[in-house]
Amino acid sequence: MNAHAQISTTYGGHKPVILTVDDDVNNLSVVRDCLVECNYTILVAEDGESAIQRADYARPDLILLDVMMPGIDGYETCRRLKLLEGTKDIPVIFMTALAETGHKVKGLTVGAVDYITKPFQREELLARIGVHLHNRELTRKLQEANNNLERRVEERTTDLSIANRQLEDEIAERQATQESLQEQAARLEEEIEDREIVQEALRQSELKFRAIFNQTFQMIGLLTPEGVLLEVNKTALDFCGINESAVLGRHFWETPWWSHSKALQDKIRNAVKEAASGNFVRFETEHQGLNGKHSAIDFSLKPILDKDGNVLILIPEGRDITTSKKLERELRQSQKMEAIGTLAGGIAHDFNNILTAIIGYTGLAKCKLTNDAAQRDLERVLVASERARDLVNGILVFSRQSELERKPVQVGPVIEEVLKLLRSTLPTTVEIHQQNTTLPDGCTVLADETQLHQVLMNMGTNAAHAMRTKGGILNVSVSDITADAALIALHSDLTPGAYVLLEVSDTGHGMHRAVKERIFDPYFTTKKIGEGTGMGLAVVQGIVKSHGGAISAYSVPGKGTTFKIYFPKIADEITHINKADVPLRGGAERILFVDDETVLVELGQELLESLGYFVTATSSSVEALNLFRSDPYAFDLVITDMTMPGLSGKELALELIDVRPDFPIILCTGFSESINKKQARETGISDFVLKPYSVTDLDISIRRALVGVVPMTGVDVLT
Repeated sequence: MNAHAQISTTYGGHKPVILTVDDDVNNLSVVRDCLVECNYTILVAEDGESAIQRADYARPDLILLDVMMPGIDGYETCRRLKLLEGTKDIPVIFMTALAETGHKVKGLTVGAVDYITKPFQREELLARIGVHLHNRELTRKLQEANNNLERRVEERTTDLSIANRQLEDEIAERQATQESLQEQAARLEEEIEDREIVQEALRQSELKFRAIFNQTFQMIGLLTPEGVLLEVNKTALDFCGINESAVLGRHFWETPWWSHSKALQDKIRNAVKEAASGNFVRFETEHQGLNGKHSAIDFSLKPILDKDGNVLILIPEGRDITTSKKLERELRQSQKMEAIGTLAGGIAHDFNNILTAIIGYTGLAKCKLTNDAAQRDLERVLVASERARDLVNGILVFSRQSELERKPVQVGPVIEEVLKLLRSTLPTTVEIHQQNTTLPDGCTVLADETQLHQVLMNMGTNAAHAMRTKGGILNVSVSDITADAALIALHSDLTPGAYVLLEVSDTGHGMHRAVKERIFDPYFTTKKIGEGTGMGLAVVQGIVKSHGGAISAYSVPGKGTTFKIYFPKIADEITHINKADVPLRGGAERILFVDDETVLVELGQELLESLGYFVTATSSSVEALNLFRSDPYAFDLVITDMTMPGLSGKELALELIDVRPDFPIILCTGFSESINKKQARETGISDFVLKPYSVTDLDISIRRALVGVVPMTGVDVLT
């Protein structure tokens, strides 16, 4: 038989009755499940009024009372129970999610004997119920003992009176009176022994409460109004690895918890004064714990007042919130990245539509002009437009809105190109050194060349900015490295294997630890307004991680900074086929072209007609569907935009496929979160083209959709 069963079977000769009060049926079920194996009689009530009526009628041995309830709350319910003669002595234990010290003190003030914080452990609930039932039983026995003693004293007094009268009349009765007195003395000794047993039980109860006090995860203590530490729990002592003798009797601000900071000592001294005046004090602070580790602490000082409003004692309480603060920072970072992603998606959609028109019409203009100078100028427009397209794609990749299109890239030539650009923009006080110590097989990585260029430009620009005042040396080196266990321990994103190590260092002003810890945060910058947005290194980190690499920074204030960037290395040779070398094929098929942008409708029609196709173009997806339904075999192919009012491109495609299941459809989009190439193919769409597209892109996609032949495009091929 367990301890709870022993209490319940010996409690006043009957099963203990426990009244559980909670407006939440689920909470009542949880408590009932916890107590079902114990020999208790369980009563329930769902509000304060019914709880008072049931308690007055059933007279339970203990009440488990929720605080937050409709009607009267738990505090008012407890206060009323204590006013009723029949229920005032029933022990009340509050059960609530309100864990603040003030709530606990309020509960004890209105008459509760204990306070259990939700969620609770079953063992804790049973232990506390057992303790208070045992205390109530002991109190009952003590009351009975007192009543018996009073009765016996009365009997003794009566006996003495009778004996005195009999003594005046009969000397012979004196012996009988003496024997009676001896019997009463023996009984009195028994009562004293009973009292000692009760006192021992109370001492054991105090030990149990002390154990609970020391096992709580929060740091708790007791202070005099002057700030002298009277009590402290084990959690607080273990936090700094100290014992009671090192802190009890000392002023709180002079204890090891605050000795690492004079400013904090002054702050705690002022907080004690504020609390001693009757005010609740709470703030977050940094605490130095065991081995000098700093933790974020939610600290409070609660004054306990007597009935006249005088401060009796102060309760300092500390809660370690280091983990929650870290999670909060990570959540803010995630929200920032989500906002950037949403913004990038919207910009990409509109910007790619604009670039489609620019690239398309520029290509048409090149075909119409014969002037060589104009041809060169238009070619520069196309090059710039393609760079803008790559930039938009880079933003999408950074914000995780787009997948990378990687190809084998030699790092060395990219470095040389970037350093040439930097040399033309940097002052002569900045020297540029380049080192290449790679193996004979080169330093080939599988990457997006534009993004690799962007990484190097950002790193070089930042390094130059750090040396803009006094000049210095910008050193860029590339070498081979193998990711072993030691390197992976520093960079958990890396996997074992060969990497290309790119190091960019400067001899500038360097960074302090607090700055270095935030350099990869979006929008964080130490530059003045107009000198930077704080997005450069955040973009670099996003690009590096998206390529399966890692980046780290090493800096010494006044001596400079070194960034180390690791890219997975590949050993393949590169064969490049230029898209410009792919001949246009064209055809004579009938194409229905759909886009809600009028300028793109006109562009699409002109591009396709220049290839020989017969084109019907419309800016309405609904009109396109009606045209198709009126004569489904009047068209050989449909090219449609994705994001359109009325019917989206995907919805239009499904309607068309419903009419002609094998009908070829090409879906175009500037950006869409709702569909990608794989999803388009699964829907039944023949091909998926991202804007901005050129006449070559359309030609290749059309032949792929109509014939199933995929001409070689301008991509890098592994051989």
